[in-house]
Amino acid sequence: MEPMILMKGFLIGASMLIPGVSGGTMAMIFGIYDRLISSISSFMKHKKESALFLLQFVIGAGAAFLILAGPMAALSRNFPREMAFFVIGAIVGGIPVIYKETKVKKLSIYSLIYLAIGLLLVVLSGMMPRNLFSAGDSSLMGFVFQFIAGILGALALVLPGISFSSMLYMMGVYETIFGAIGNRDVMGVLPFALGCILGILLLTRFLEIAMKKYPHPTYMIILGFVIGSIGDIIAEMPGLAGIWNTLFCIVLAAVGFICIRLLSRYEE
Repeated sequence: MEPMILMKGFLIGASMLIPGVSGGTMAMIFGIYDRLISSISSFMKHKKESALFLLQFVIGAGAAFLILAGPMAALSRNFPREMAFFVIGAIVGGIPVIYKETKVKKLSIYSLIYLAIGLLLVVLSGMMPRNLFSAGDSSLMGFVFQFIAGILGALALVLPGISFSSMLYMMGVYETIFGAIGNRDVMGVLPFALGCILGILLLTRFLEIAMKKYPHPTYMIILGFVIGSIGDIIAEMPGLAGIWNTLFCIVLAAVGFICIRLLSRYEE
């Protein structure tokens, strides 16, 4: 057992409960994104190691969902600015970690193009029509809608920079999914979960190949995702309220930045 994997799974699961925050981004920052992708996409090649790693991660993330779904929703509702600034600081602190993975010593015009592609994809994801899959009944159509929403939700789970919670809000299934989780309603969340599993299996295989064969463009696009996620968080955040609130938010951003830098130093 690796306690750090459990802890990182818990922190990443907690971050996914905050609208505007990407679990993939936090996985990159915490240094386990590549391992997550390879463990899922190459599961059959390394069954024992992959199963043990994924089990620990899922236990940590699942515990965060079960324990913190209520408290995190309350914090996000009552202190949206403070939460947003802390997360922004953490994301900025993690950018050097992701940039290191690009293996780039000097930026070129192609690097900037790949970065721009990542930013553009995040912007386009935010333009998805609202309440696209809002059907929440138990009919066959409701099942199909939730299944498709699960496949699209997998994009937010796997790709950094795209917020899982925000994606669910846009599709109109946030209340349905998290309400079912909070009520321990397995059947209510089953079609969504099945769609997520299928989407994750398809996407992780593609990403593993891309990261191994084309690390520079792949990680530069991912870096664009991560930087673009800051804009999503700012868009979700209400305006600042006075000089003292502004200073406090800046301090929280600095705390988030320092925490991630210290963690990355520890990992190295």
